Amino acid sequence: MNCRMTIRRLSAFQDKELAAPQVRQVELHLRECGACRAEWDALRDLEQRLLGLPPAAVDPFFSTRIMAGLRPRPAGKNRLLQAAAFAALFITVFLAGFFLQKSALDRQDAERLPAVTFTSVLLERQDLGLLTVQEDTLRQFTRKRP
Repeated sequence: MNCRMTIRRLSAFQDKELAAPQVRQVELHLRECGACRAEWDALRDLEQRLLGLPPAAVDPFFSTRIMAGLRPRPAGKNRLLQAAAFAALFITVFLAGFFLQKSALDRQDAERLPAVTFTSVLLERQDLGLLTVQEDTLRQFTRKRP
């Protein structure tokens, strides 16, 4: 066992919380290591000093002062009003997001150009002999190129 592990276990060793194998390891390390033994002696000395102190005085009015400092609970009306305000805020934010998204989608649909392909759905027909094509497709082929 190294010094770092021993130092970490000293408090548990002092409180008798370690398992028997760990106790033996700590005791063996304390016998061999002067630095850890000094730490262990300081810890025991601190415990003895603390045990020698007089008990802390109890303030008989401690609970009275705490209770006086607490705020009274809000009445049922205030809690209902707060809940209604939070619900209204939530609904407002939800509806604003919904309408913003809807307006963005409508704008995208308006800006979207019709797809021009050879297999387009025939909405406006023009007969060119045996071929029937969509007018947008026809414009693609008849437009002058730069």
